[in-house]
Amino acid sequence: MSKNPYFNPRWNGASIPQKHWHFHRQLLVRYGIVLQPGEFSDIVHDLRHGYAKLIERRSAKLAIYSVRISRLNERIYVLSDGKNVISAWPPEKRLNELRRRLRYVQR
Repeated sequence: MSKNPYFNPRWNGASIPQKHWHFHRQLLVRYGIVLQPGEFSDIVHDLRHGYAKLIERRSAKLAIYSVRISRLNERIYVLSDGKNVISAWPPEKRLNELRRRLRYVQR
């Protein structure tokens, strides 16, 4: 049996908890991205420690945040309560414009 050069051995024996399946499925459908080991933890860390950019409030508890996946040098949108990941939000031109405007306001 030959080894798959694309399989990261850190996935061997690992699993995704059921409560996060929705996020990972939506991330694949909406962005074509499968996270590498540790990248989901990085997203959660950025949300919990204020590194993720708040783009738009959706309700009193939920908001859309912009998070960078360093390996891909790509930003994704995440629906979150600021601590927990709920869903990968679809990329929208409107959100990109909001993110760009925020960049200039924060300088």
